[in-house]
Amino acid sequence: MSKVVGGICTIDSVCPTKMACVGCGAKVPRPEFKDEIAAFYNWADESEKRFEQLGLLLEAKKMKIAKNRAKNELKEIQLIEKSQRDVTYAPEIRISNK
Repeated sequence: MSKVVGGICTIDSVCPTKMACVGCGAKVPRPEFKDEIAAFYNWADESEKRFEQLGLLLEAKKMKIAKNRAKNELKEIQLIEKSQRDVTYAPEIRISNK
């Protein structure tokens, strides 16, 4: 297993996505690396705007796809964090005498 942007890669052979780790199904996103994915999203957003200014529409579209993948991973991390909170939740039992 290898540390990659935003998580851990589970592939033990040749990379099927050619090192495009954000959005790869073989990567396990980890909440402690959420900042890396947010930084990747910001980079892709800035790059998309720059490519549009330069008239490089295909490159801008690639950055839009990268942003969507990063956004999806951030949503996955939110779900992982919520699940972790649910696992550690201890309900409070109240008995009322009526």
